[in-house]
Amino acid sequence: MRYRLRLHLQEIDLPGSEVVIGRGPICQVTIEDPMLSRRHCRIDLSGPQPTIEDLRSRNGTQLNGRPLMGRASLKDGDRIRVGTQELVFLTPGVAKKDFRTTSGLTFCVGCAVPYPSASPQCPHCGAVATQQEARSSTRHVGSSGWTFHLLSEVVSRAIEQGRLADAERMMSRGVAELDDQLDAGVAVERRYVADLAECAARLGCFLRSSRWLEVGARLYGRAGETPSIELLALLDRLSAEAGLAHAISLLRRAGTENRRVG
Repeated sequence: MRYRLRLHLQEIDLPGSEVVIGRGPICQVTIEDPMLSRRHCRIDLSGPQPTIEDLRSRNGTQLNGRPLMGRASLKDGDRIRVGTQELVFLTPGVAKKDFRTTSGLTFCVGCAVPYPSASPQCPHCGAVATQQEARSSTRHVGSSGWTFHLLSEVVSRAIEQGRLADAERMMSRGVAELDDQLDAGVAVERRYVADLAECAARLGCFLRSSRWLEVGARLYGRAGETPSIELLALLDRLSAEAGLAHAISLLRRAGTENRRVG
């Protein structure tokens, strides 16, 4: 029997009898999330009943909203939370309700936090949406810009933890994807573009990188927004450093043209 994991809009086949999920390249399922350990958790498919166990990860694993302690059985629709990501365990041949397979994100009716619409309930507060609420609160990931919002959260955590190489790698991919969508005329909400601009500029401050400071300024311009007070305070600390004056000046003037996104 073939099992799968759903991560956002992607379904991943689980090969073999053992699947390790983590940040490391040797894992069968590798997820670039700085909140994950290199070997985070393991799914055992060798027996009659699939099981999962945490591999002493730094931030732990949750199963259906509860911390995973020891080994637990898996069934169709179970939600596995690792880092900032939620995966759904799928058993082939089990019928799914239509409203749970919408390709997008659902806004929780309880706490207003977005989560993958394939999830049966909010992983943050546990609220369960009715079928009508789920349909009305679901947004398409690409057009709403929520993927960039979530990326901003992950990058911010990476910067706070000093994982600057991880943050830079994720930002490079995220900015390229955002530029592609905006250039193609996809409507992305201005605040989410500004979120990514803030992350790029903060990354530039921590790396002392004019490149990322200039990326932040450019994205602020596309969003028609201005840098936050917190970011301006970081820029004040860099103002005396050689080679950054031009990029800092661009950031301070960013958003003044109030150009609209998309």
